[in-house]
Amino acid sequence: MSNSRSFYAATVAEFLTAVPDQLIGQMSSRLAKLHGQAENDQIKAWMREIELLRSAFSQIGDAASNWGVLFETPLLRLGRRLDVVVLTPGVVIVLEFKIGSKTYNSQDVAQTEYYALSLRDFHEASQVRTIVPILCSDAAASTQLNPFPIVDGLSATMRTNAAGLTEALLAAAGHPGQNQEPITPHEFETSPYRPTPTIIEAARALYEGHSVADLGRGDASAEKLDSSSERLIEIVVEAKTQKKKVICFVTGTPGAGKTLLGLNIALKSRVAGAGLPPASLLSGNPPLVHVLIEALAEDAHRNRGVARPKARREAGSAIQGLLGFLREHTDGALPPEQVLVFDEAQRAWDAEVGLKLLGRERSEPALFLDIMAKGDWACLICLVGPGQEINRGEGGLALWGQALKEAEEQGMSWEVWSAPQAVSGGPDIGPSGLTNDINLLVKTDERLHLSSAMRAYRSPQQIRWVARLLEGDIAGAATIAATMDEPPAFVTRDLGMARSWLARHRRGGRSVGLLSSSAAVRVIAEGLPPTPRSNELDAIAHWFLRPYQDYRSSSALETPLSEFGCQGLELDYVGLCWGGDLLWNEGWLPRTMAAPHWRNVKNDDRKTFRINGYRVLLTRARLGTIIYVPPGSADDPSRVPREFDEVAKVLMKAGCQSITIVSHRVV
Repeated sequence: MSNSRSFYAATVAEFLTAVPDQLIGQMSSRLAKLHGQAENDQIKAWMREIELLRSAFSQIGDAASNWGVLFETPLLRLGRRLDVVVLTPGVVIVLEFKIGSKTYNSQDVAQTEYYALSLRDFHEASQVRTIVPILCSDAAASTQLNPFPIVDGLSATMRTNAAGLTEALLAAAGHPGQNQEPITPHEFETSPYRPTPTIIEAARALYEGHSVADLGRGDASAEKLDSSSERLIEIVVEAKTQKKKVICFVTGTPGAGKTLLGLNIALKSRVAGAGLPPASLLSGNPPLVHVLIEALAEDAHRNRGVARPKARREAGSAIQGLLGFLREHTDGALPPEQVLVFDEAQRAWDAEVGLKLLGRERSEPALFLDIMAKGDWACLICLVGPGQEINRGEGGLALWGQALKEAEEQGMSWEVWSAPQAVSGGPDIGPSGLTNDINLLVKTDERLHLSSAMRAYRSPQQIRWVARLLEGDIAGAATIAATMDEPPAFVTRDLGMARSWLARHRRGGRSVGLLSSSAAVRVIAEGLPPTPRSNELDAIAHWFLRPYQDYRSSSALETPLSEFGCQGLELDYVGLCWGGDLLWNEGWLPRTMAAPHWRNVKNDDRKTFRINGYRVLLTRARLGTIIYVPPGSADDPSRVPREFDEVAKVLMKAGCQSITIVSHRVV
């Protein structure tokens, strides 16, 4: 097939009449265009794969002649290629070859499942068909071809050697398909594919030179993200060429892609140029900074052979901690970057915190404007979201408005661009806006607002449901839940069941993990260890980056992480362990531990921080959440069963579903 995305795509009948040497030449040419040359090991592997498939299809005979076969099909935007895809009526077979392998190791099984899950989650044509992953280790001693149940459109992974490949293909093709309509290789390749990478995957891809457009899902939310990215680049280039100081405020719901936009500016300027001056993403979230730097450094070491210390320095120049940046440049030298991206800018701290941290009674926005005003031009991009304030002294957008007004009065002229939502405040950023109680000239642009949540890609209503729940609008939450294909969360009173549910979703390398509020200090009595502190950065990096076989990994399901450790990051499936720090009594009742008793929180700001902590925890999952509500203990006044019963009841009223009802399903 000409202009095919795959290296080769045809019907089985065409494949069997093709000259193998010509087929190898075609695929080698495609590989050379990507990597400069075709490696001998890859060519030898293709020769063996073609040999095995020709034999298997010939044995199957006429029944396979109209099947489709595709070699090296790219999973666009995720940087992977499928070895072989076989298309039969109603079934998509994902075939991963490990030529020369004598075993079916867990890493290879997970890789095969990952590819199949990527089609199930993101590929439109595959979503209406049964997907069967097959791992072929051609030198293995035995096969595992027993019929596997189809769960959510996907079979468990078959394992076969060379001798069993024919039987494996027949068994896979025999699965009952959801849609029995035949599909051609061309139709398969041109069907919409809308992946949603995690922030770690996105950072890795951007660091390798991909664009936001490459990472997008191909739908309306991705088009909006791409449009916002282009507008930000225009603003940066204009600030540089016209030698002016510009600040812009990008708003969006949690999970809409704001940090992805910031990473694009910071990493694109360093790896692709594109006319952009060097930029840095600054975050006041040390765990996020550390995890991203470690992920990028490990990739640079593994893929480019860069020594780890140098790789960390390279990544650390593009992604930096806010406080470290301020300490270096307040009353110091002009920073090397004239373009800065301030992540979670609504969490900027006030003058009181500035005095405590830096000995300067200046707010964080005022300090940044002071620093960037030293150069002949500057562009400061502020990413703004709602309901993420979890520390004292976080003053919202009003601090930025005040700092800009003060700079204007002192003769420092800043051109202000903003999403309309940031001007006077609203549900997308909180009650505080830029112009509250001040007269500030702001230019608005709708392209600077992201309205579609990309994180919870299978339940875009999840963010709205969490908002209604934590506002205490249980009826409103239930109404939203009724419109969702799956419940917004599952509830269990058994920690072992929660762990089992998460472990079942670990297949294919899916990330799973336990979360718990930093103030839920009594979950230790339920058998959970304390969460790592937010300054235990290596422990948090291991938690996000290690495979599940490593006990330090989130997917090992041993240690929970708090809102301070996970903010800005995400998992595929989350187990939230509800604590005694947030109860229900005709409304949410935040509490704090004053050992040995709980005390109700009376300060309004502290109440907000506690509820926002749960907002963070409830919005970390991309695919699904299970909430463990402890049973409590009648002998322990800090774990009163009746109090937890009320929490479980209100979650159920809000639209959650008991895990006991669906424990036989993998959802």
